[in-house]
Amino acid sequence: MPIQTPYSSLSALVVDDMAVQQTTLRGQLASLGIGRVDAAGTAEDALRLVRSRPYGLILCDYNLNQKTDGQQLFEHLRETGALPPDCLFFMITAENAYASVASATEHRPDAYLLKPITAADISERLKMLIERRQALLGIHQRLGRRDLAGALGECDKVLKRKDRWFVQAMQLQGDILLQLGRHAEARSLYEQAIALRADQAWAQVGLAKALKAAGDLEAARQLAADILASPAGGKHLAAYDVLAQSLEALGRDAEALQALADAAAVVPSAKRQRLLGESAYRQGELAIARDALRKATKATQGAMNAQPQDSLTLAQAQVDLGDLAGAIGTLKEAGRTLQGEARLEAAAAAIGAQAQARAGDPAAAAASAARARDALKQAGADFATIAVAKAQLVAGSAADGLALLGSAVAIDHESPALRGLVARTLRETGHEDRLAEIVDAPAAAVTARVDAARRLLREGQVDEALAAIEETARLHAENTGVLLQAAQIHCLSLRLRRRADAGTTERIALYFARLDKLMPGSDRLAQLRRYYADSLRELAAAPAAA
Repeated sequence: MPIQTPYSSLSALVVDDMAVQQTTLRGQLASLGIGRVDAAGTAEDALRLVRSRPYGLILCDYNLNQKTDGQQLFEHLRETGALPPDCLFFMITAENAYASVASATEHRPDAYLLKPITAADISERLKMLIERRQALLGIHQRLGRRDLAGALGECDKVLKRKDRWFVQAMQLQGDILLQLGRHAEARSLYEQAIALRADQAWAQVGLAKALKAAGDLEAARQLAADILASPAGGKHLAAYDVLAQSLEALGRDAEALQALADAAAVVPSAKRQRLLGESAYRQGELAIARDALRKATKATQGAMNAQPQDSLTLAQAQVDLGDLAGAIGTLKEAGRTLQGEARLEAAAAAIGAQAQARAGDPAAAAASAARARDALKQAGADFATIAVAKAQLVAGSAADGLALLGSAVAIDHESPALRGLVARTLRETGHEDRLAEIVDAPAAAVTARVDAARRLLREGQVDEALAAIEETARLHAENTGVLLQAAQIHCLSLRLRRRADAGTTERIALYFARLDKLMPGSDRLAQLRRYYADSLRELAAAPAAA
C-alpha cells in the first residue's frame, strides 16, 4: 500500500524541455508521496494537459528553449482562466536569471525554485502553501465554478475562524464583492482592514478600486497616487491601473498615459507595453505607441501569448508616422498570425492600402482597400473598421469610408476613445468638416432612441417602453450603452409590474450574456447585475411581507 503523505491527494504536472530533468523532478515529487505526476516538454503540450485534467501543482522550468517560456505559459494560463484557482504553480529558474525573471513578471507564481533543486526544497515550499490551499479550498472551488455568492459564504466561514488565513480570506472577499458590484460593502471591508493595520497595501489598492467602481473618480485617483508615492508603492501594479483608468475617465489623458508609462518602466512585460502602446495610439502619441508596441511584439513573437493586434496597431502607427517600409515589414513579420481571422486580414489589407496610397500608387491602394472592405464584411466599433474606413478615405472611396466611420460610432456611441479615433481619422484625411455629421449625429440619434424608451417608462407605458428599447437593441446589437440601457429598462419593468415573468428575465439574461462578451469586468455591468439581483430578492420577498 502506498505511503500516505500530506501530498498524496495531489496530482502534479512537470513542464521541462529536458527529458533528464523531467525524470529527476518526477522522482522528487514521487518521493514526497505525490502519486500522479505527468510531464510535458513544451508549453503547448502543457496547455493541452491543463485543459484536459485538473492539477494541484505545476512545476515549470522558466527556460523551455521554445518561443513560449515558462513565464509566458503561466501568464497565459492565468489570464485565460485555464489555471484553476486552487492549483499551485512553481517556477524553476537559474539563480543568475532570477532577478530579471521576477522583475518582468505581470503575475507572480506561488513560488520560485532556484536550481539546483531538491525534494526538500519542494517540500518546504509545499508545506505552507498546501496549508493555505486547504484552508481556502472551499472559496477557490466556488470561484472555479463561478459561484461568486457561494464563494462569499465560504469566505465568511474562514473569517469566523480568525486564524492565520484571515487576511487572505478578506482579500478574496473584497475581490468577490467588487466582481458582484457590491462596491459599498467592498469599501467597508477595505476600510476595516486599513483600520486594523494602516500599511496593508492590498486593502488600500482595493479601496481605490471600490471608489473607482462606485464612480468616485477623484478620490480613487488621489488614493492611487498616494499609494504609488509611498516608499514601496511602485511595486503595486494595480495602483497604476486604478490611477490610469481614473485619470482617463476624468479626461486627463496625458496624465493617464504617463501612469501607464511609469507602470511599464517598473514591470516591462508585454502586457504593460501593450497597454501603453494602445493608449498612446488613441491619443495620437505615435512615437510612444510605436516604441511600446515594438517591445510587446518582440517579447511575444511566436509565443502562445502573442496578440496579432499588437502588430496591426504597430503597423498603423508606422504608416501614420510615414515609415512605410517599417509598416510593410511589420505586417510581413506578423504573417501567418493574421491569417484565418477575417477582421485581422481586413485590418492588415487596409494598412497596406494606406501605405500604398502614401507611396503614390493609387491603383494598388484602391485594390487593397476594396479587398479589406470585402474581408471586413460588417462594421464594428473596433480597430479593423477604422483602419478599413481610413483606407477607403485615402484610396478614393471617401463616401464609403465616411459611412463606415458613422456606423462605427453608432455601434458604440458612448465610447470617448472610439469617437476620438474617428475624429482623428477625419482630421488626418482632410474631412474635419464632417465631424458633426459623422461623429455627433449618429451618437445623438442613438441617444434619442434610448431617451424615448426611458420617457415611455417614466410615463407608465411599460409595454411601449420595452418595445422601443428592444427595437433599438435590435438595430444596435453590439452597442454596449444600448444593451446596458435595455437590461436596465427591463429590470425597472419588473419592479413596476411587481412580478418576475419568465420572458423578461430571459431577455435580461440575454443582454447580460452579450455584455459579458463585449465588456468583461465592467464596473457598470457589475452594478447592474447587483441591481437585478436586489430586484429579484425584493420581488420574491413581497408576497411573504404582505
